[in-house]
Amino acid sequence: MVLSGRRRLSVAVLLSGREKFSVYYGGALARWSYEVYSRLGGEIAVTVFGYPTASKDLYSLPHETSGVWRLCDFVAQIPLARRFEERLWLRALIGRLLKLDVVHVHNRPQWVGFLRHLGYEGSIVLHLQNNHLGHWTGPMLDALAPRVDLLVVCSRFLRDTFALKSPALAAKTQVVFNGVNTQLFCPREELREPRTIFFVGRFDPEKGVLQLVQAYAQVLKRHPEARLVIGGTTGFGTHSETSYFRQVRELAGTLIESEHAQIQFAGYLHHDRDLPQWFQQATIFVSPSLFQEPFGLVNVEAMACATPVVGANRGAIPEVLGGTGCLIDPGDREEFAKTLSDLLAQPEYCARLGLAGYERCKELFDWNVIAAHWAKVLARIAGERAGFVGFSAGSCDG
Repeated sequence: MVLSGRRRLSVAVLLSGREKFSVYYGGALARWSYEVYSRLGGEIAVTVFGYPTASKDLYSLPHETSGVWRLCDFVAQIPLARRFEERLWLRALIGRLLKLDVVHVHNRPQWVGFLRHLGYEGSIVLHLQNNHLGHWTGPMLDALAPRVDLLVVCSRFLRDTFALKSPALAAKTQVVFNGVNTQLFCPREELREPRTIFFVGRFDPEKGVLQLVQAYAQVLKRHPEARLVIGGTTGFGTHSETSYFRQVRELAGTLIESEHAQIQFAGYLHHDRDLPQWFQQATIFVSPSLFQEPFGLVNVEAMACATPVVGANRGAIPEVLGGTGCLIDPGDREEFAKTLSDLLAQPEYCARLGLAGYERCKELFDWNVIAAHWAKVLARIAGERAGFVGFSAGSCDG
């Protein structure tokens, strides 16, 4: 990116809720912010505002918080007052935000109007990774449109959840995909195991882990040597013994005892240090989400490792796979099990499918590609501001 204007464009990134800006404790929003803005080099001045994060865990970008978070914590415990928690947080930050050119708001459409109310007159980019607008009415969406300079969504599927209700907002909406670090997530065929099915994600009913174990029970009839690895916990870097987790574990225990099944619970996996190798080892990656997944970042990470994906025919998963994986109804146990069994029986087809996903990933989902796209987004916003006429997207670090 080349900036020949009078000064650098200054950008504030607002992480939503209590997300930490950390590779270990943070989620997709923190990762997107780090991976994209770190590739823009020194051409813009970016500051990430979020929940307090220990310095040893922080991503290597400027990060600021506010001492008011303690008061926010207190307010959040009071039923009638908790709805004011986020407004309290923004009021504490507004003095710093007013000095910056662009505010990049993650996943909090309700913040846009309040920022304008507090006097922010710069550019606001609202960036949605989840369906936060699907329940908004047409008039509510129309009211949001003039207050935001750009609405960015991570998939066409997500855009379509609201676009028909508000042509005004749809006209300000752009799809910018999520991405993957292809230096970390890359094929290593020497690690590939012959019959390993891998899942990683939150231990939540909507992620379909129980349906996966049920389908695996039937896979064992054709492939008794098949191995199932389940990565993840109930939260980011934390785990609690929920009833759902116990249900999955008990079913797995029954299969281990009665069928001599090979099931491993890998626990929470450090995203950069541990996760790539699990994808590289797997024969198949499975994403059996029961809800309408807005994107499904794990699918892209599997594709980057040339690991074929069996994904739910829900939400944006078909859009992400683009014909390079297998789509299933995770609620149809017979179809689910047959798809897994057929892939395990056809290693050459598995390899071709994985390679197709890998090629698609390099073209569309490499973080360098995403960052270059984002540079053009910022260039357009800057070009509409008098002080940044010379701002243009020329190149991108990385």
